[in-house]
Amino acid sequence: MLRPRKSYARLNKYRPPLEGRGGKLRLDFNENTVGCAPAVVRALRRALSADRLSCYPEYAEGRKKLAGFFGVKPEELVLTNGTDDAIKVICETFVEPGDVLLVPAPTFPVYQFFHEVADGRVERVYYDENFGLPLREVLKTLAKGVRWVAFANPNNPTGTVIPKNDLRVMLESAPQTAFVVDEAYYEFSGETVLPWIRKYPNLIVTRTFSKAFGLAALRLGCILTNAQTADDMRRGQNPFPVNSLALVGAQAAIQHMSYARHYAAEVCANRAKLVEWLEAQEIPYVPSKANFVLTQLGPHAPEIGRRLRAKGILVRDWNYDPRLRGFLRFTLGSTAQTRRLMRELSRMRKLIESRDGRKDWSKFAKFSATGWVS
Repeated sequence: MLRPRKSYARLNKYRPPLEGRGGKLRLDFNENTVGCAPAVVRALRRALSADRLSCYPEYAEGRKKLAGFFGVKPEELVLTNGTDDAIKVICETFVEPGDVLLVPAPTFPVYQFFHEVADGRVERVYYDENFGLPLREVLKTLAKGVRWVAFANPNNPTGTVIPKNDLRVMLESAPQTAFVVDEAYYEFSGETVLPWIRKYPNLIVTRTFSKAFGLAALRLGCILTNAQTADDMRRGQNPFPVNSLALVGAQAAIQHMSYARHYAAEVCANRAKLVEWLEAQEIPYVPSKANFVLTQLGPHAPEIGRRLRAKGILVRDWNYDPRLRGFLRFTLGSTAQTRRLMRELSRMRKLIESRDGRKDWSKFAKFSATGWVS
C-alpha cells in the first residue's frame, strides 16, 4: 500500500459541519442565518450561462474591485477558496518542517491543522481566567523563535478580541515572525488592523465572504498583506484558486453592502438580547464581539445540544475538546431566530431543573488558567 507523508499519518481529522443541516435553524457554524442579499442571487443567475461556465476564471477585474473595497492595492490581495484555503496557502508558502506555530487556546483548529500538514510544531498559550490573552507569556514564547502566529480576532470560539496595543507590541517584538490576524468576524466587531499592513511587513490579514455576506457555499476568502508577501504566496498557489461564480457573488455583495451592514447590526442587537437573557438566568457566558456567544452550561450541555437538534435548532457542542467540556456556542441570527433559541433554552432549563432539582448553573463548570475544565 502507498504510505502518506509522516505528517499526514499523525494528523487528527478536522471536523467539518455535520451533514443534513438543510431546513434547520443553523446556529452551529457562525454562518449568515437568513441568506445573502437577493441582488447576489440575481447576479449569480445571470452568470449561469453555458458560455460563462465553459471558460476558466479571469481575476484582474474582480481583484481590482475587491481591492478597492478593502482599501488596498490589487497586488496586496490574494484570492483564496475561503479562509481555510488562505491558511493552507500561508503554510505552503512559509512553513518548513519543524517550524513553530504559536496559537492561543482555545481557537479555530484549522491553523494547527494545516501547520501540522506542513510538518510543523505547535506552541499554545492559554487564555487566562478573564478570557484575556496573556501578553507576557506570548512575548516569552516569541523570544524562543516562532515562524508564525495565528490570531482569530474576534477569536473563535470565545468571541474575544485582542487589544490593539497588545498586537502592536507583539508585532514589533518579533519582526521576523509572520502574524496572521483572521478577521472573519470583522463586520460584527468593527475592529481591524488592516491599515497596518503598510507599516508592518510581517502582518497578514484575512477576510471572508462566508459570514456576514452569506456566501459560505461559494468559498471566497482574501489574504491582505504587503505586495512582496502576496506575490510570494501567489507564486505557489493554484493558478485558478477561486471559481468564477464566487467572484460574481462577492462583487455583487460589495455593491449591495447595505444588506450585510443591516444583517450585522441586527445580529449585534440580538447578541445583546441573548446576553441580557443569560444574565437574567444566571447562566455564565463569554462576552463576545462576534456573531456568536460561548455559553457555560456544564454537564447538561451535551443533552441540551441534542434536545435543541431534535427541535430543529443546531448549536455547536464543544465537549469533544477536553478544555471546553460543558460549553455550547450559539450563533446569532435574526430577532425571530434568537427568540426561538431563548424560548427553547428556557423550556429545557425548566425541564432539567424539575428533573434534577439543581438551579445554580454557574457552578456546573469553571475556567482555569491552564484551560477549560469540567
